[in-house]
Amino acid sequence: MKSSTRLDSVLFQLTPTRTRCDLIITANGKTEKIASGLLNPFLAHLKTAQDQIAKGGYSIILEPKPGSDATWFTKGTVERFVRFVSTPEVLERVYTIESEIIQIGEAIAIQSNNDLGLSTVVDHQAKPVESIEDL
Repeated sequence: MKSSTRLDSVLFQLTPTRTRCDLIITANGKTEKIASGLLNPFLAHLKTAQDQIAKGGYSIILEPKPGSDATWFTKGTVERFVRFVSTPEVLERVYTIESEIIQIGEAIAIQSNNDLGLSTVVDHQAKPVESIEDL
């Protein structure tokens, strides 16, 4: 397939762990695998892919809207995108962002546990009523 070939679709075929993928392009009934690797660097740049993976499944399909004149949707564009996403700087940025998200999630979990512990302590500080006569 030539770089200038307009594509019908791009398929991210996910592994069972949904952390890696094969990138397969389709044009005029022909398919070609053009890349394999980690999925997260792609997800960081593709809102549509993020939406699709959130729904579950083991594939993500990108395709132009029906009737649109997506002349930019070519093999060459996808190849450039793969090179961009695969650069060390981008991979490092994605890794850093993922690490920060994990740290924030852990901090929220710790804070939630602390909040639960504090409310339990506050509840136990009330003086118990021994009998109705004490009122």
